[in-house]
Amino acid sequence: MTEPDIKCAESLRHVEIKPHPNIFHGWRMVLGGTLIFVVSSGIGYYGHGVLLDPLIAKFGWSKGAISISVTLYFITAGLMGLITGRQIERYGPKPLLIIGSIVVGFALILMSRISEIWELYAVYLLMAAGWSCTSVMTVSSVITNWFIRRRGMAMGYTMTGLSLGGIIIVPISSYLINSWNLETALPVLGVIYCTVVIPMAFFVMRHKPSDVGQEPDGLTAMEMRDIHIGSAGYSSQRIKWTRLEAMRTLSFWAIVTAFFFALTGQNAYLMHQISFLSKSMGIEKAATAVSITAGASIIGRLMLSSVIDRFDKRYSAAILFFIQSLAVLSLAYIDHVIILYLGTFIFGLTMGNILMMQSLITGECFGMVSFPTISGAVTVFVATGAALGPSIAGFIFDYTGSYQIPFTIFAAMSMVSVITIPFARPPKKAVNIA
Repeated sequence: MTEPDIKCAESLRHVEIKPHPNIFHGWRMVLGGTLIFVVSSGIGYYGHGVLLDPLIAKFGWSKGAISISVTLYFITAGLMGLITGRQIERYGPKPLLIIGSIVVGFALILMSRISEIWELYAVYLLMAAGWSCTSVMTVSSVITNWFIRRRGMAMGYTMTGLSLGGIIIVPISSYLINSWNLETALPVLGVIYCTVVIPMAFFVMRHKPSDVGQEPDGLTAMEMRDIHIGSAGYSSQRIKWTRLEAMRTLSFWAIVTAFFFALTGQNAYLMHQISFLSKSMGIEKAATAVSITAGASIIGRLMLSSVIDRFDKRYSAAILFFIQSLAVLSLAYIDHVIILYLGTFIFGLTMGNILMMQSLITGECFGMVSFPTISGAVTVFVATGAALGPSIAGFIFDYTGSYQIPFTIFAAMSMVSVITIPFARPPKKAVNIA
């Protein structure tokens, strides 16, 4: 190579990266994913807390017994990650979104007709299978493929839909159940679920930028070579990882451990939030607190997503875990209304960001090619914690009549997450580049 060629090549390394002149469709994926998250979280996640007291009032079942259904729900959804991850890699998100939404809608119709506790468990198992196809892993896989340089920002914007589900769908669900009854409201919620998800799957969501002749972030192929995410370059994002290869790394188990403990407590609080707060605030103020939690989640996520691509995501996650621990601890021991609102708000600031960090750190460590498969494996373990949390809180409450002990345990779990997440560094692997 001649000296002019060397100088030319050197100048290309520092050329300013500009968006591709064509319209970048990745932001359509963000919009579509946001709308899907609104209904999938509002009905399939926050909805369990809305159903808890109405089910107790109608059937007289205990909180512990009903919480078992939530445990089965999240365990099933987690195990489904092993299946859905592979299917996303093979067929893309469209068939899973369509089939999953239909299954959820059908399950809600069946739930409106139950009369025995075992029927509730059976319906929750079915609903979990459908929800797993329309929730975080499916949408996050799309965003991970479409963005590298701005992945944190895009993921943060998309996941505002999770919080919007709490703000928009929870009040709607509560209104429908209180104004009508479970028999009428649940089928309506099923129709809402399908009406939003299916059109997004058909007309908006696309698996990869190459499906429409584009590159991630709307850049050109040459510009992609200089892209970095965290401490790794673009080439590392295209390395193929098998599930077993990933599970042999320290990074995989650091991610699993940190988010297992953090989401155990987070999910338990969210599922029992209305029931817990209503004892001190009344049902209406407790429902308002849920909206505050979701609203704070949006604020926190938008604030962090605008800067997260500049910082080490592991240490950002550690700070979030620490703040969540303090918020849960304050809620457990201080029942003053102002503190309850403030603690709920602070908890909300961390809530959505923690879930977002799981996807971002997994994508940074194991790349975009194998993200669905590895994310599915992570989800199996993490979802177990999310599943156990509500049951642990429910049974301890039934025994003690208080949430102090379970909330203290969950705060301690979050501190374990603070210690373990720094070990989630991108592992070395220089073969099987896809």
